[in-house]
Amino acid sequence: MGQAVSVRAQGFGVKPVAHDPHVPDTVFAGLGVERLRLDDLCTASDILTIHSLLSTETREIICERTLRLMKPTAVIVNTARGGVIKTDDLVRAIHEGWIAGAALDVVEPEPLPKNHPIRNLSRVLLTPHAAWYSEDAEPELRRRAARIVVQGLKRERVASLLNPEVLA
Repeated sequence: MGQAVSVRAQGFGVKPVAHDPHVPDTVFAGLGVERLRLDDLCTASDILTIHSLLSTETREIICERTLRLMKPTAVIVNTARGGVIKTDDLVRAIHEGWIAGAALDVVEPEPLPKNHPIRNLSRVLLTPHAAWYSEDAEPELRRRAARIVVQGLKRERVASLLNPEVLA
């Protein structure tokens, strides 16, 4: 779940809904976010933002089946991993009007071939995956990386650790 996005969206009067089978109900409740099944999320969303890791569970989870559930006015924003969306199905969905458009910071394949059809869709915004970069952020990124390494070496809990069992 894109927790930071849900908090910010509420500041604009958005009632966020989300799907994440790995986040406890207490987190959803604490953020004021309604938990939905994936199909219901696709049906309800005006803007579907993707914040998941890429795994066997999430690979191409957004595909023809889920895209056809969406509103024709809906847009998808993906800043997570390109492989979460089946790119050819997304091209078809936008071209045929199943959804209104997409903003993609990540794609699959990456790099995107110069002749890929998604590049020619006027309702797709493509940004380079390095769009996060700023010189002001660089020192903080280095400090954060060093802090995480120290926490790991001390066998302390690291918030971003995906496999906490390694600390046992």
